[in-house]
Amino acid sequence: MSVRSLPAAALLAAIPFALPAQSIRNITQGSAIRDLWKPIVAEANRSVVEVCVNERAMVLGTVVGKDLVVTKMSELTLSSSKDNESVELSIDQGEETWPCVQIGVDRAADIALLRVTDAELTPVRWRQKEEPVPGSFLASVDGSDAPFGVGILAAASYVHTVPRAFLGIRFANPNGGTAEIEDTVEHGAAEAAGILGGDVVVKFGEAEIGDTDSLRAAIRACTPGDKVSVTLKRGEETVTVEVVLGTNTSPMRSDQESVWGELSDVRSGFQRVLQHDTVLKPEDCGGPIVDLTGAVVGVNVARAGRIETLALPAADVRALVAKLLKGAAREGDGER
Repeated sequence: MSVRSLPAAALLAAIPFALPAQSIRNITQGSAIRDLWKPIVAEANRSVVEVCVNERAMVLGTVVGKDLVVTKMSELTLSSSKDNESVELSIDQGEETWPCVQIGVDRAADIALLRVTDAELTPVRWRQKEEPVPGSFLASVDGSDAPFGVGILAAASYVHTVPRAFLGIRFANPNGGTAEIEDTVEHGAAEAAGILGGDVVVKFGEAEIGDTDSLRAAIRACTPGDKVSVTLKRGEETVTVEVVLGTNTSPMRSDQESVWGELSDVRSGFQRVLQHDTVLKPEDCGGPIVDLTGAVVGVNVARAGRIETLALPAADVRALVAKLLKGAAREGDGER
């Protein structure tokens, strides 16, 4: 029997008896298990890249076309601390580096689609049959010979966050009064649209806004993904911006972080997810997760808890890529 076809029971049986018990690092993520996965993940490793901002590696990416990569949007720091410093995106794979541009984002999924210049990359081989069942072994890869983590699928895919339109603001007067904004939520729709603390919302779409309650009601009438024109009073000026509403992706920080390490800033707001127990760092997201056949079952999108990692299922990623490519085509950077 080849290593590629080893069942989960055989993987467990391969753990040396000398390994201490009750430790994920020593059991499913120890070197004995990860070494067994080397031939299984070899194919998927050819479809993993590092996404860099100004030559600094920020997050992993998954190759979904010969010149297309998906990654975790919120881990890309696309703003510069210096006004005169340009921001350049690139991807690294081994010794190779290519420039790339962001051609689409989906805020609810926290996914960015990148187009790579002059590249002939190897797209992932997606799992074509039904999704893996709970209890399945899965490996997360980063382009190294062995996976950096192995885990177990905790549950069948499920809806993680009930869709609700979210502007991403905090009110200066939350209990009434004018809809003055104190500040915006990091990675939220308002921040992306350029809304600032101190702005006062006076119109939201076709609705005249007189107070915080009327703005809340107008937002509730929308759905995630809606594009809305928002009129603001900014000092003596009137400013109008276009906002693409998202979902609430900013959960309260958890006590887990002080004990078990950093969680992803954006770890909610997703639709369907696969939840597994591989321990990742936030910057380890964006890469593929594979089954025992080496097929890619999804893309890791968030470290949400101590042993709670979320991945977008393969079918959902493929649908997102198709949607983003259509949007890019309308903007002049479509499939070619």
